[in-house]
Amino acid sequence: MIDKILVIIRWFNIIIKGNLLSFKWLKIDVETDTKIELPFFTGSMLRGVLGYALKRVVCINPSYKCKECFASNECLYYQFYEEVNLFHQYRLGLTLQPKNLNFSFYLFEEATTALPYMLSSIKKALEEEGVGNDRRPVHIVKVLVNNHSVYDGEKFTSLKEVMPNVFDSRSMGDSLKEVRLTFTMPIRLKENNRLARDTFSLHTLIGSIHNRYLQLKGEKMHSLGYRVEGEIIDSSLTFVEMKRYSNRHKKSMKIGGLKGELLIKGLDTKSYEYLKLGEIIAAGKQTVFGLGAYTLEEIK
Repeated sequence: MIDKILVIIRWFNIIIKGNLLSFKWLKIDVETDTKIELPFFTGSMLRGVLGYALKRVVCINPSYKCKECFASNECLYYQFYEEVNLFHQYRLGLTLQPKNLNFSFYLFEEATTALPYMLSSIKKALEEEGVGNDRRPVHIVKVLVNNHSVYDGEKFTSLKEVMPNVFDSRSMGDSLKEVRLTFTMPIRLKENNRLARDTFSLHTLIGSIHNRYLQLKGEKMHSLGYRVEGEIIDSSLTFVEMKRYSNRHKKSMKIGGLKGELLIKGLDTKSYEYLKLGEIIAAGKQTVFGLGAYTLEEIK
């Protein structure tokens, strides 16, 4: 009986509030100038070296072992790298086949408070630990947080002026829209329990963003609660094969996905809001490695 009442209350709140989307986030942009040979996909390499540095920055366990650690519940490294069955509150921002090691690092919701630790870890990872098989140091030219300079290549400045961005769907108008989605990184989506290798439905994409949003907010999973409107009238998606090496599983793992453009017509306002949110949090699987990123262009 209590469960039924809670469900009714939740749906009542959704109706009254219009299922508003509200979300906090920070974007760290890192620019480097060291020439270094890079792989086609840098997500696995970067996530690995940043994790190694983060552990050195925050770990207070003399053994450096996470298993049965007394501080794991409060440990940023454990939350970002070791805790399983969890949507981690961060992601990398990358390009394929990069010419330099410039990248972005997004922090979401509660993880925005971890900004000082991530800045320290980025500097330690690139300039002290180094990257690649030869662990070559990479010089950081500058670091921006929400387009605000916090590092000039020599020293950090105060973070007092840096505040999280807030995504709020109340600022968007009500109208059907025509948009173009450009996937800058491959997206891995499952449809009918299979990895999509040629296309996927608009409902599947919106549902992926919706589920990711709930997980990042720490809210209970529930359905969209409305009917997605819109039609994909043109698609130029192609499957990009990629692999990464997993230290956890000690083997190479496939991480390919679809890359290209979608043209969508007659998109309803709520779905447009989700797609705008998806520009920030990305969609699909393995977003922590940089996958599932896209840009959205509204066609007037």
